[in-house]
Amino acid sequence: MEHFFRWLLAPLWAVVFGRSVATRQATLLWTLVVAVEKQFPLVPFLETLADEAGGSWRWKVRGLAELIEAGTSIPDALEAMPGVLPDDTVAMIRIGAQTGNIAGALREAARLARRSGEEPSVHILWTLVYLAGVVLALASISTFIVIFIIPKFKAIFNGFDVRLPALTEAVIHLCDNFAAYWFFAFPLVVVSILCFWSIMSVGLELMGLGPIWGRPRWLSSQLWPRLKSPVLLRCLSVAIEGGRPIPEALQLLADRQPDIDFRIRLLEIATEVSRGDNCWIVLHAARMLKRGEPALLEAAERVGNLVWALRGMADSIERRAEYRYQIVLELIDPFLVLCLGGMVGLFCISMFLPLVELLNKLS
Repeated sequence: MEHFFRWLLAPLWAVVFGRSVATRQATLLWTLVVAVEKQFPLVPFLETLADEAGGSWRWKVRGLAELIEAGTSIPDALEAMPGVLPDDTVAMIRIGAQTGNIAGALREAARLARRSGEEPSVHILWTLVYLAGVVLALASISTFIVIFIIPKFKAIFNGFDVRLPALTEAVIHLCDNFAAYWFFAFPLVVVSILCFWSIMSVGLELMGLGPIWGRPRWLSSQLWPRLKSPVLLRCLSVAIEGGRPIPEALQLLADRQPDIDFRIRLLEIATEVSRGDNCWIVLHAARMLKRGEPALLEAAERVGNLVWALRGMADSIERRAEYRYQIVLELIDPFLVLCLGGMVGLFCISMFLPLVELLNKLS
């Protein structure tokens, strides 16, 4: 049931709450960055941040402050407060803590949260709301016309011994059938809406843009391993920046990964890399890097720019996935508008043709 509601609410959550939640997360992470780097007491910062927040976020931040005040480490406190940060972000912060680079991990997580808060939301949901309003208005008006106006049209045309136009008769016949067999037509409409909603929800889930409760995304690690590449590349960048070897970073990430399939994949990769295989070639064989990217990372490693290259490649993968998702939705958007416009236009023409036909007969 939890997964069903998660799927049902994902597009709505992304539009209505996604940006505000990302902004709150960025504020929290930047607070942690400043406190850790400047070695300030963290609890007063969090308590002040909680006092300025509202709703459930206030109690989450206050609970985080209480855990840290009790001696809990930052990664353990974040993990104990579900819904504060995404699981992938918590995993990266834990990697930073275990490799001695928690400040770098917090800074990278804050940068990602700020970027998510600045990106445009999924606009197509508002198009769906608009289309639903138009359909409701069209259904109400057409019901009124079919019940009160069409019988008068029929009486007038019968009085003049003239048939209604073929298009008008077809629309009337369609409306009559819909009224008689609505229990077949209504489920078809609902299934169509649910199919489109599923496309949006699955896309958001795969890219990690959906709601942040109960998040293991098994489908993405099984079918599209590359969608998990940004998480892996950023964790590697944090570990390398902290001076730890890549096999150790892979092992640390696999130990705390909630996605079981991704954990198994990481353990296999870590085993091959620990035997001496090239890490980037192994990632390419695991479908997490594309052709040409291993050579780019090897070149960056030789010149000492590997951390920058890993983070840049992770950003590039995420931006391309989000761009393709938006393109698909933007292509569906005008198609829906055109379909609905055609229905409205056809109905209006069918109701106007009887007047033209009657005027022609009278003239």
